[in-house]
Amino acid sequence: MNRSSVRTRLLQNLRFDGLWWRKFAYLGCVYGPEWWKRYSPPAIAGIIFALVGRNRRGAVSNMERILEGSAESAARAALQMFAQFAHCMTETMEFYGPRPRRIRLDEPQRDDLATALREGHGAVVVTGHFGNWDIAAKTLHEYGRPINVVMAREVNATTHEYVRQARERVGVRVIYSDTSVFSSLNMIRALQRNEIVAIQLDRALGAGGTRLVPFFGAPAPFPSGPFVLARLAGAPLIPVFIPRLGTRHYAIRVCGSFQLARDARDNRALDRVMGEVVRAFEAVVREFPRQWFQFTPFWSEQANAVAAPLASPEQPAERLRLRR
Repeated sequence: MNRSSVRTRLLQNLRFDGLWWRKFAYLGCVYGPEWWKRYSPPAIAGIIFALVGRNRRGAVSNMERILEGSAESAARAALQMFAQFAHCMTETMEFYGPRPRRIRLDEPQRDDLATALREGHGAVVVTGHFGNWDIAAKTLHEYGRPINVVMAREVNATTHEYVRQARERVGVRVIYSDTSVFSSLNMIRALQRNEIVAIQLDRALGAGGTRLVPFFGAPAPFPSGPFVLARLAGAPLIPVFIPRLGTRHYAIRVCGSFQLARDARDNRALDRVMGEVVRAFEAVVREFPRQWFQFTPFWSEQANAVAAPLASPEQPAERLRLRR
């Protein structure tokens, strides 16, 4: 490794999202006193809010549309969102650590996920950068089925292996989205084994296309890949969101179960289900707007988003020639 590469790696480690700060935060979250765990996250979030202008501007832009308020009120809400994110990260690291504190998790009255798994076709769980999915992912082991989380590689490469190993230590398998047919193959095989495949609704992952869906009064790009995957595998698609209600207190919100018939290849069927799922997502964001951890302008990409034909996102999976 040459001197330039070493310097680049060092700078990445020292960035606010780098490995050095991640490990430092872990030590504080696991071994720090209770007052530190409760009161330091908002202070640290305020420092990052002030220093990282790109993320601050993205969060404020999104809050302006969600809250339909002034720039000043949107900025206050964005700062509170940074603080909520810090609280969620603190409690996740503590929960995944060697000395976890008890987490209160309110379960839904109707459990569509358990019903789907009893039918034996697996389940495509769609969630978002909302609340605390990592807390719920660990508790999903109570369903008795493996959990596979589809995610992009970390923006800061220094944290990539650290984050993957942390999730896999608690039994959460990681499938990385990319342009390879093998990522689609891994997802489909997991569903055929009656496992859970969790995919983020508010990130375009892999080679799948995006479609414009109304969201807070304007078209926004959402990935069609999770919906096509559920249709191809004959698995139900279930939106699940985990809002934070208080200190170490979360709720599991299961927003119904949706089925795309394998012979429904017209765009209308895809648009209808995507629209219903996005409306469920909008409802939970309206209820907890400061827990949608979207740090880049979400609607600014709509001009570049392409309402791709249904054949586009499913091509990799179609080449697998599914056999049941």
